[in-house]
Amino acid sequence: METERITEGISYKLRRNRGQRNLRLRIDPSGGVVVSAPYHAPNKEIDDFVSRSRSWIEKQVGKVAVHTYQTGDFVPYLGEKKALVVIEGKKASYDIVDDKIIITARKCAIESVKKTIKRLYVETLEDILSERVTYWCDQLEIDIPDFGVNRAKGKWGVCYPAEKRLYLSYMSATLPPYLIDMTVLHEVCHLVYSGHGKAFWNLMESQMPDMEERKRDLKELVSSGWSLNIV
Repeated sequence: METERITEGISYKLRRNRGQRNLRLRIDPSGGVVVSAPYHAPNKEIDDFVSRSRSWIEKQVGKVAVHTYQTGDFVPYLGEKKALVVIEGKKASYDIVDDKIIITARKCAIESVKKTIKRLYVETLEDILSERVTYWCDQLEIDIPDFGVNRAKGKWGVCYPAEKRLYLSYMSATLPPYLIDMTVLHEVCHLVYSGHGKAFWNLMESQMPDMEERKRDLKELVSSGWSLNIV
């Protein structure tokens, strides 16, 4: 259940979830404010929570880059800031040359450029998943699940243990390879332990001893606004 609300000049999306106990607030990839709340939490309590968070919200929203999707812009890709070059052509395509991502788009239209960047992200992750899911399943001696890339923006990855399926968000392609690999391992470990209990984290750490350092790096990267408001 999602509704649009505004309090003291702050617009936000409100999502109510059964079973949730606490109020949570985040900035989505487009720079919007999203609040998740217990199903029966009073609106006033939620509005007050958002109002008290004004300073944090303004700080986070201020990190959101404004993208033109034209030559001179940048594209975050595998942990690097690549210069965007847009050229006009009949067929949409992309190419990576040194520190540049070259997008060919009809009439250099923004929507075509954004769509092609998404395709670059998806195809990059498909290649990574094909290698790393197989690797980690071999390490854990478990069957290889179905896997793929989804269009989620709120989570880097998700796993459905009962169905033996896992997905990475296409936005994971903005991360450095070592953080993508941690995300892959995280979802693969959920095929063994569905929750985030001690056994789950012990399994992850046994396979990736520097896991805590990687988690800190990911948190810092997210806090910097690295992947916000891209496509």
